Amino acid sequence: MKLTYTQKLLVVKDCEQFGVAFTARKWLLSTSYVSNLFYKAKNNCLLPHGHSTKYSPEFKIIVAKAYAKGIYGLEDIAQLYGIRAQSSVKNWYDIYQSQGEEGLINMNAQGRQTKKSSTKKINVNKLIDSEKPFSEYTHEEEKALKMELLRLRCHEEFSKNSRP
Repeated sequence: MKLTYTQKLLVVKDCEQFGVAFTARKWLLSTSYVSNLFYKAKNNCLLPHGHSTKYSPEFKIIVAKAYAKGIYGLEDIAQLYGIRAQSSVKNWYDIYQSQGEEGLINMNAQGRQTKKSSTKKINVNKLIDSEKPFSEYTHEEEKALKMELLRLRCHEEFSKNSRP
């Protein structure tokens, strides 16, 4: 049975009043599911579908320390603290192990980090067509030409190997 967010809140309310076992029987749910909902609500992690969860650095430190104790596994820690993705627990633990609490406090925003290029893109075609002497090329321009040469060599090698 798929519950709406409102129904989940009602399950949590019943769980607080009557306990996990009674609530599970009443709603025809497993006790582990009811427990999981209750823990999520207790840790303010029970959100409507589609809403992202942002965890405080202090919370991440608590979770990382709990996992570092080695008593519970990733799945158990995630369920206990109401964390949707076990990978979050593992990432926080790895940062905690390598950088300590400071690493979690100074952790960047969620999601994949964008790759920032420190060099501007060089138009190799314009560079080749220019009559600029090779000795006047900047380091970035030389690098761009070498990369183009490597690309062409790879293309040529691939073309040779793909012919019958």
